[in-house]
Amino acid sequence: MKNVIWWIGVKNPDHAEKYGNFEYFEYSKKSWQFWCKRNNCEFVEFSQPVEPDMKEYRINWQKILFVFDELDRRGIDYNQICLVDSSSIIKWNTPNFFELSDNKFCGVRDADNLNWIYQSIQGYKELFDNFELDITRYISSGFMVFNKSHKTLINGLKQFYIDNKDTFIELQDVKVKKGNDQTPINYWLQKHDVEMQQLPLPFKLTHLHRKDMLQYNWQLKENTIPYFIKHGYIWFFNGIPKDQRSDLMKQTWNMIKENYDYIYENVNDILDETQHKDVAKYTTSRKFKKAVLDEFYRPYYKDKIVLELGTSQGRSTKMLSDIFGTVYTVDHDDWNIEQAKKHCQDKTNINFIKHDLYQDEWSFPKPDVVFIDAGHQYHQVKMDIENSLKHFGDVTFIFDDYGLPPGEVRKAILEFVDSGKLKLNRFIGETPETLVHAGGTKFIDKEGCMCNLKEVI
Repeated sequence: MKNVIWWIGVKNPDHAEKYGNFEYFEYSKKSWQFWCKRNNCEFVEFSQPVEPDMKEYRINWQKILFVFDELDRRGIDYNQICLVDSSSIIKWNTPNFFELSDNKFCGVRDADNLNWIYQSIQGYKELFDNFELDITRYISSGFMVFNKSHKTLINGLKQFYIDNKDTFIELQDVKVKKGNDQTPINYWLQKHDVEMQQLPLPFKLTHLHRKDMLQYNWQLKENTIPYFIKHGYIWFFNGIPKDQRSDLMKQTWNMIKENYDYIYENVNDILDETQHKDVAKYTTSRKFKKAVLDEFYRPYYKDKIVLELGTSQGRSTKMLSDIFGTVYTVDHDDWNIEQAKKHCQDKTNINFIKHDLYQDEWSFPKPDVVFIDAGHQYHQVKMDIENSLKHFGDVTFIFDDYGLPPGEVRKAILEFVDSGKLKLNRFIGETPETLVHAGGTKFIDKEGCMCNLKEVI
C-alpha cells in the first residue's frame, strides 16, 4: 500500500474564463507528480466529475464526498490520502508530511480571513444544530490528510449532504455566500469529535500577496528569492483575482522548474548501489542517505564541491559523487581508503586524501558542503566544526551520528548552535526507535542533522 496524493483537477467549462482556462493545472500537476516520485507515493488525478451536475454537486464537494468511492473503483490500495487542490505548487524538497500525521486526520489551520470564516460559521450553524465550533481548530479544506479509518466518517458526510442538498445550495448561493465545503467539513469533524492533528503553517502558505510573501529581502542584493519560496513548503495561489492565477503560477514555475526537471527515479538506483547501516555499521542508514539526496540532488549542486571528513569504506562517498561535481574525502587510515577506492572504482569525480584531521594542518580546497563523520569524541567534532568555519567560512554542514551514545557528537553540535555559529535546520535519518544498527548500538537521539542550509533555487 502506498500513500496517495488525491489531486483535484476538474475543469468546469462554465468557469473556464473566470479561472484563466485552468492553465495553472499544468504547473501544479508537475510539481505534485515529482514529489510523489521522490517520496514513493501514488499520484491520483481527479479530473472527471462523478456527478455531471456541478451545480448540485460542486467539485469542492465531489472531491471529498467521492474520494473513497473513486479509489476503490480504480482498484487503488491506499494507506493515507492527501487531498490537495490544484491551486497549489509543492516545493521540490518538501518533507514527507505523511510521516507527521500520527495516523490522525490532519489539516492546516485557516486564519487568513477571519471575518469570512466567522460569517461562514454563523451562516451554517443552524444546519448543524447550533453546534459551537472552535475557530482555533478550523482548518482549510484544500489540503487534508486522512486514512481508511475515516471512511465511515466521510461517507456519513456524503449522506448528510445528499439528505440536505437543497439547503446546502441555498446557503451557498443565497444566504451565506461564504464558501461551499470548508465550513461544513469543520462542523462535521468537530461534531464527531475527530482526533485531529494540525500540520505546521509552511505546509499551506496562502493569500501570499496579503502577507507580502511575493516580495524578497531587497537588502540581500544577491538573493532575490521570494519569501514564500524560502519559507514555505506548499504554496496556494488563492485569495488573488482568479484570472491572474495562471500568470502568477507560471512565473513561479519558470523560476523553479529546473529543480523538477531531472528524473528522480534515479534516487532508488543510487541508494541500491551501496550498503546501509542495517548491514554495514560504519555508514549511514538508507533513510539518512535519502534525506541527503532529497536536499542536494538537483541541478544547482551538480558543479559544487563537497568535503567528506571520515571516508570509512566509501559507502556515503559513492552517494555524494552522484550529487556533487567534485568530492574530496578524507581519512587517516590506509585500509579504509583502499576499501573505499574499490567500492567507488566506477566514479571519476572522487579525490581521496590521507590526512589526520586532528594532528595535521588543514589545506583542503574550499567546499560548498562539509559532511562531518570522522572522530566522534566531543573534542574531535568540535575541532572539525571550528576548522571548517575557520578555513571555509559560511558552508553547509551534514552531520552523521548526532545521537550516538554517550552524546558527545550532539554536545559539540549544540554548543555551536547555542552560540549562533551554526543554525540547525533539520534532523535526518532514523530515530532511536527505528534505527537498525549492524553493530547493535542503540542511539539516544536522531541519526543525523543538517546545519546552515543555503537559500538557493
